[in-house]
Amino acid sequence: MKLLHIYGSPRQQGNTADISAVFCKVAERHGASVECYDLNRLSYRGCQACFACKKSSERCVLQDDITPALDAIQEADVILFSSPVYYTDVTAQLKGFIDRTFSYFVPDYWKHEKKSRLRPGKQLVFLLVQGATDEERFNDIFPRYREIFSWHPFKQIHLLRATGVYRPGQAAKRPDIMLKAEQLAERIFTRGT
Repeated sequence: MKLLHIYGSPRQQGNTADISAVFCKVAERHGASVECYDLNRLSYRGCQACFACKKSSERCVLQDDITPALDAIQEADVILFSSPVYYTDVTAQLKGFIDRTFSYFVPDYWKHEKKSRLRPGKQLVFLLVQGATDEERFNDIFPRYREIFSWHPFKQIHLLRATGVYRPGQAAKRPDIMLKAEQLAERIFTRGT
């Protein structure tokens, strides 16, 4: 199996990094190859609404540092999007990347049963990490993105959420959070669910 990790945090060693590292290590332990793109280290633009991906190309025509990551999603079996919660949403880094995934939709996708250019059967994992302890706060983030990605033929879309971790290193001291990451990865990479 191939795991593609799209890392949306600007912090190299924060809570998002700690949790996603556990997930990726379990995947590797089960023989998955892991490829990671650290979005904060890349230079790229958001979607330009040029619609070239619906007219003259089957892929995003922008050529920049995330072009290989967009191509890699086509080959991946599991995609991990990881982000801390910033201003009630995913980071700008991850949002910019997600906007570019518009290129996976076929022309006039809303009219067609097959809306996506992606191969069926992939799994998507959303890792969201927030300092707020109240699980009701910011619980609207995942449903909005799940709605977008439900138009693609993902086998499953999972939420891995950590609350109450604000300062770097706090997640690593929370066995409950690390266990959730490990258990989800175990389910996906041993049973495919």
